[in-house]
Amino acid sequence: MATLYVTEQGSEISCNGERLVVQRDGAVIGSAPLIKIEDVVIIGNVGLSTPAIKRLLDNGVTVTFLTVHGRYQGRLVGSVSAHAALRAAQYRRADDRSWSLHLAQRFVEGKLRNCRAVLRRFARNRASAPADAEQAADDLDRFIERVPRTTTLNALMGVEGSATARYFAGVRALIGPEWRFEARIRRPPPDRVNALLSFGYTLLVHKMLGVVEATGFDPYLGYLHQVDYGRPSLALDLIEEFRPILVDSLVIRCCNDGRIAFDDFTETPDGAYPVLLSDEGKRRFVAAFEERMRTEATHPDGADGRPGKVSYLRCLALQARQLARAVQGGPNYQPFAVR
Repeated sequence: MATLYVTEQGSEISCNGERLVVQRDGAVIGSAPLIKIEDVVIIGNVGLSTPAIKRLLDNGVTVTFLTVHGRYQGRLVGSVSAHAALRAAQYRRADDRSWSLHLAQRFVEGKLRNCRAVLRRFARNRASAPADAEQAADDLDRFIERVPRTTTLNALMGVEGSATARYFAGVRALIGPEWRFEARIRRPPPDRVNALLSFGYTLLVHKMLGVVEATGFDPYLGYLHQVDYGRPSLALDLIEEFRPILVDSLVIRCCNDGRIAFDDFTETPDGAYPVLLSDEGKRRFVAAFEERMRTEATHPDGADGRPGKVSYLRCLALQARQLARAVQGGPNYQPFAVR
């Protein structure tokens, strides 16, 4: 099963028998059998016919809508999961401040451990390891030690914010100076690297949303990310430990190996978005992201409850299932960490 990304502006998705067809100006530019499609991601100005909508819903295929800039807009989904008992437990746990704080600490600890691993991995692979990256990795040790000592969610968010800023100072040393990356800035991304990071995180949230809904959770009730109207807080919680290894590392590689070039972006100083990634650049980055999601890693539950290699996409599902067990009274949640 695969994700179908449609990035061609002005195109329209229709249905022809058992195939989805993408057309522009009356000409077919792509098609795929419905049976092989798990979900569809529409980026920008792309039409979707009513018959296609019905067929997608009948086949349990989710459609995610992103703006041309890669900002999440919404999802088209079928019937809601019937896991009422899990959702009831999820709501009860959210009312337990001590339990919620402990879980939020696990999310942050997992993220920071993986941030440290990314910095050290890239530094080791250089002929001359950047001192700033190595120092940032060492500095993350003290932030990791502070995480379990936090007593409020605000204090934990403060530690996470400071640690993340230090981490991206190390990431800066791993990306060529021609990219002009200084710090992580979200809204709007002021430079090419920030634009790629934001786009990658949006794609990752889309993957985790599907996993969270399939597991039976309410994706809008989180523990680290608090309730905010329209924000998939639980999906954002669960991607924290995966951000460094699935998106940050991919952006570093794409910027350094030429898969994404400086000229793939257009600068728009007077626009709402200072830099725009070209359609061709989006296609290459999406292809690299999907390749990354198929990469295998060792997960503690990867081989029927024992350590084994599975794709990163499967790792997302295994972490969501582990959280479901924890929410319902099972063992404490353990974040996924790489070395």
